[in-house]
Parts: sequence; C-alpha cells; structure tokens
Amino acid sequence: MTVKDEYAVEADAATTVEAPAIDYRPPRVEGTPPNLGLIGCGGITRSHLKAYQAAGYRVVGMADLDPEVAKQRQADFYPEAVIYASHHELLAQDDIAVVDIATHPVPRAALIRDALNAGKHVLSQKPFVVDLAVGKELADLADQKNVKLAVNQNGRWAPHIAYIRQAIDDGHLGQVTSISTTVAWNHNWTKDTPFNNIPHLLLYDFAIHWFDTMNCYMTGRTARRVYAAIRNLTQQETRPPLGASVVIEYDDALVTMHFDANTRFGPQDRTLVVGTRGSLRSDGPDLSHQTVTLATEAGEASPTLTGAWFPDGFDGTMSELLVAIEQDRTPHNNARHNLDSLALAFAAMESANLGQPVEVGSVTEMRPTWLTYE
Repeated sequence: MTVKDEYAVEADAATTVEAPAIDYRPPRVEGTPPNLGLIGCGGITRSHLKAYQAAGYRVVGMADLDPEVAKQRQADFYPEAVIYASHHELLAQDDIAVVDIATHPVPRAALIRDALNAGKHVLSQKPFVVDLAVGKELADLADQKNVKLAVNQNGRWAPHIAYIRQAIDDGHLGQVTSISTTVAWNHNWTKDTPFNNIPHLLLYDFAIHWFDTMNCYMTGRTARRVYAAIRNLTQQETRPPLGASVVIEYDDALVTMHFDANTRFGPQDRTLVVGTRGSLRSDGPDLSHQTVTLATEAGEASPTLTGAWFPDGFDGTMSELLVAIEQDRTPHNNARHNLDSLALAFAAMESANLGQPVEVGSVTEMRPTWLTYE
C-alpha cells in the first residue's frame, strides 16, 4: 500500500459524531436593559440599530455633527429617540446609561473620554484607537470611574468565529499549534468612498477583524513577531493595496493570514485551526455563510449554526457589554484585550512598510502616513 493509499484509508475511516454543545450565541441580560445613546450616526450604525431593535434594546438619544443623518436613523429605527445638538447634551441625560460611539477613530478618543467622565458605560467602534497609550489611558479612566469600556469588534460574534473561539476556550482542540485563514472578496466598492484615501485600508480598517480574531483564538499566548507584505493587484480599482499576507510568530505556534480583496468571482472565506487534540475548519463563500467542522479522535462533527455576522455580531458586542454591566464583570470585548489586537495590526503595517519582521509591541501608534495619503 502506498503512502497516498494509507492516507486515503485514514480519511475514509473518519466517522460522523454529534457536535458538542457550545454556547456561541450572543448573551442576554436577565433584567431590564439600560437605555442606550448613539454618538455618530454614519452608515454602519444601520447595522448597530437593526441589531439593537431585534434584541429589544432602547436607544433613547442620538447625536451627530450632521443632524439630518441623526434624524434619518431616528426615523428608520427609533422614532421616539431624542436628537441632541451635541454629544455633550446627550451625555448630560441621566436616563442614558450606555453610549455607542460610532465615529471615525481619530476624533473618537476625546468622545470616549467625555463619556467616561460623564459616568457612562461605552461601546467604542473599531478600530479602537490610533495610539495604544491613549487606549490604555481610556481603559484606566474607565476603571477609575467604575464603568465598562468595550470595543465593537463585531466579528467575535459572527457565528462561525464565535463557535471556534468558544470551542478553543472549552478545550476541544487542546493547545492550538497553527492557524491559517484566507479571505477573498471584492473590496473595490471603496473606490468612491473616503476609505479610498487610507493607505492601509486593508490591514487597518478591515483586517483588524482578523487580528482581533487571532488574538481571541490565541488568548494567553504571546505573539512575538509579525511579517506582512502588501501589494496593489492587477486591475484593482481602489488606490490602497488590496492584497496582503501576514505571518504572526509565537514561541510554539504560527498564524498565517492571506487577504485578496480584488476577488470578483468565487469569493471564499476559509480558516483552519489545528490543535493538539483536534482541528476546526470553517469554509464558505462569504462571511455570513459558513460551514464549521470539528475533527477529533472521536470523528468529525459539523454543527448547524444559526445567525449571521450581520447583525448578530453587532448584537453580540453590545449584549456582552450589557451582561457585563449586569454581572459587574469585565466584558469579553474589553478595551485592554483589544489593545493586543491593535498591537498586531500596528506591527503588520510597520512590517509591510519596512519589508521585514517587526516585534509585536514595538509600534505603539499609527503613523500619520498610514491614516491618509498626502
């Protein structure tokens, strides 16, 4: 029997077993949820508000520099919400306990600081901050004010990512030894948007979901170095590079990520997590349609997942914050944990610029030239 035949027999011998019960859905508060306020009412907040509506949460106040945008969100989702002329007015309302701050990153830090000083719990849009020191300062301030500060890394509650994350935490894979992920989709829609002026659009604004995901899968392990390469791809329509490959080195594990945001046909999203006791793979045509398979010595299990990244991811980030407030504990998507994700992203961007590996933690802030083309 050839080596190839031996492997074929081994693969054929895999049996189908029942998937383990894994709690991957967004959590739910037991009591009455506190009232929410929204600061910044841009396009992405449609997904926020749709998720909050479905979960039964009450958004009672909104503020935006453009009041017409706020009025549109009010009309579409929460007609009873009050539109405030400034975020200061919204933060002064005693009936608002939690604020979702969904502005762009650079002005957001000051808004978060104002909200924490006003005694509000905060859910910050991602990417959280452009300076890790500022992020730590905000986390410290939240502790001082005895309020919770969480980050809207909504990918954590995409059903396939949440299932894999919880399966790892529950010990089904043992010690993770490697992760490989490939995300191929068409991001050329950004050519006519402000995103087209962000040099590291791919690694910063989009791939932060995957840096954060890998940080969750590898929680408790220290990332040592990152090597990243980016390229403009043939016939891409946007200005920022739409191709990237990233390698993250750990003492005893390796993570590889590949992004092709110029995929016009046959998009794919695939991940393989290999551990000492089993492996998990997810595969599908996009972020919302994924099949997950857990392989262990007992056999292979494919759970039937419910939900989708949009809107369940946005439900998850807010719901986890609200449950953490109710239980007086640290939310899973807390600011300090997310700073480790940003450290990976910052190292990757520096590596892509230098063409060499970069130590994680050696780059603590976004370079001005990474945020906008000159």
